[in-house]
Amino acid sequence: MNIGLDIHGVIDAYPKLFSNLSKKWIKQDHEIFIVTGQEWQEVKPIVEEAGVCYTHHFSIVDHHKNIGTPMYKRSDKDGWWMDKDIWMHSKGDYAMYADLDIHFDDSVEYAKYFPSSCTYVIVPSENFVLDRLF
Repeated sequence: MNIGLDIHGVIDAYPKLFSNLSKKWIKQDHEIFIVTGQEWQEVKPIVEEAGVCYTHHFSIVDHHKNIGTPMYKRSDKDGWWMDKDIWMHSKGDYAMYADLDIHFDDSVEYAKYFPSSCTYVIVPSENFVLDRLF
């Protein structure tokens, strides 16, 4: 099975849970895909500190830099910016490319861009007791 994990609101909200699950899934020969918006070099330490195992990673910013998508920096906000429609489709397009079977994300807004073959799991806020269940 191909399993996608978002970082912000998922891995960083429940590090113990996704560390344990990722190790278990990899032992069972599943593929773990970290799917994030930010540049990989910025967020890789979050994944490593959480102890989450993965086999692949995808960054919206890195991908669009590589293919030459017009992007810009804003003076009032951090990070890279691009056409919102292009940004919003990127995780779903990657899910289709990587043939993800399931993806865990905290943002409802991305769900409609995912292929119907991928189960989209909305992870609740870190105030939820999800981490205590495992």
